[in-house]
Amino acid sequence: MQHLEEIQKFWHNAQDLGSLPDDYLSWQAAQKQDFLWNSRILKSKYDELPPLRKIDIVGLFFTALKTKMDRQLDEAPSNWKKAIHAHGSVAKIKFVPTNNTTFSGLFKGADYGVLRLSVTGDPSDRGFAPGLALKLFVDGNPSGNFSALVSLVGQDKNYNFFANELSNIVPVAKSLGPIVTNLIFTRVTRYPTKLYLEDLGEIDQHGQKESKAYYPAQVFLVPNPNIKFAESPPHDFRNDLAKIPTGTSLYTVYGVSPEDATEEKNNRQKAKVIGHIETTSEFLSSFYGDSQLFFRHQRFRNR
Repeated sequence: MQHLEEIQKFWHNAQDLGSLPDDYLSWQAAQKQDFLWNSRILKSKYDELPPLRKIDIVGLFFTALKTKMDRQLDEAPSNWKKAIHAHGSVAKIKFVPTNNTTFSGLFKGADYGVLRLSVTGDPSDRGFAPGLALKLFVDGNPSGNFSALVSLVGQDKNYNFFANELSNIVPVAKSLGPIVTNLIFTRVTRYPTKLYLEDLGEIDQHGQKESKAYYPAQVFLVPNPNIKFAESPPHDFRNDLAKIPTGTSLYTVYGVSPEDATEEKNNRQKAKVIGHIETTSEFLSSFYGDSQLFFRHQRFRNR
């Protein structure tokens, strides 16, 4: 593992630099991506991967979840700690829409973004549970963010990160761990297993506000079938991700239009391809990516 002294040195250097530059929000999308990648993520790349941690339920209870829902900055507050999804890998990406898409805002295309792939906690504790967080940068405005999971319980002992599709809405699980987690999140949202996509439909990557936002009720991210990693024995998914070359289409994105959405269990059958997520860099694991890169969770609300 990277020596603690090195991590602390980076942290102190980051503190010396301050948080994001005062005029960061006004920057172009490309500038924001370049700054976070080169000045934060690359500079804090791990020499050796830190061990995966178990879910910190106590830490989650004391986490300022309102911040997770409402903060619109790309960097976390100082001393922010990830109680779940503590370790992952980040790549630069772009969202390539289908031709003549009907959805608005960033669903019309986004050339500059970052994607963080992670697992809920140490797979030896509760099984292998993949998740992702996506950020699409916008000229002169806050980024659009959303997260997705395979499910609240994951995929048991299957260590292939791309074995299953993910969604921003997952079924309620009845096992103890997810029940406790959901109860904690109900302090700030009525729908702890659902994330809203409205902010991605309200503005395009050039900062132009949409007169009427039109966005999917639910998205499904289907892995590229050509990306396959070993299901067993247990191994570190971050080493797998590091093998993915730049320019890889990772996921085909399916969306369900609001008028077609009914019960979630039927939405998948109504979903249509709306675009692809493609890497524009390799995946890197870093102290900044694990500690300070921030992804907002937008509260779900009924229409």
